[in-house]
Amino acid sequence: MVPAGPAVAVTYDAARRAPETVKPMMQAPAEGMFHDVMSIQRARLQTWIAALALLALLASACTAAPAATPEPTPEVSETEAATPEGSESEEPTPEESEASTGDELDFTLDPNFGSTDLTAGFTPDPFTVAVVSGGPIDAEYLDGGCDGWATAAPDYQVTYTSGDQSLLRFYFVPDTTGDATLIINTPDGEWVCGDDSFDGLDPTVDFDDPEGGRYDVWIGSFDDGEQIDGELNVTELESNHP
Repeated sequence: MVPAGPAVAVTYDAARRAPETVKPMMQAPAEGMFHDVMSIQRARLQTWIAALALLALLASACTAAPAATPEPTPEVSETEAATPEGSESEEPTPEESEASTGDELDFTLDPNFGSTDLTAGFTPDPFTVAVVSGGPIDAEYLDGGCDGWATAAPDYQVTYTSGDQSLLRFYFVPDTTGDATLIINTPDGEWVCGDDSFDGLDPTVDFDDPEGGRYDVWIGSFDDGEQIDGELNVTELESNHP
């Protein structure tokens, strides 16, 4: 028969050790929950760090991007603004340009058909140049027997160096038919005109003992709107005429 003392000791030891056996079993679930919470916190922290990094990157990009400079708005003149889109601006014709300068003959304008320098005794004689008569201005306002319609600008310009010659003659010969006139502004600023001459309709203007200087010449048309092709002649010889 087993003595009673040892039996009590066994029972006592079992009672004392029972909590030690239970304690690890209770700690295991708590430690697992702690690890789960830490994992969630780490995930949240990583998310915040990533968000902050993205914000920092965006802020850096905005700071580095240069500010857009507005393009200057081109100034538009009143003339350009008045021109409809899609339409091409047309350059004025010589007649339009001349007419816009006024309603009088103007020797300061460039001649329509050119200019030349002639010196007394020039050859060939006569000097000739092709011109066309007519224009929008009535030369009658000049008085002194001036007639004919001409452009504001002279048709031709002759700079003459005088000498021993006693005559300087200007005359116009048409290619076909037509009634033309001559209007000349002399070196001293006088207006001299010519119409029918030598028993015909062709005009002639003579200068006796001509002075040197510039002669601005217009070939007018007696009828408004008529244009006559022909030649302007300059001569020092009495035998040359229309």
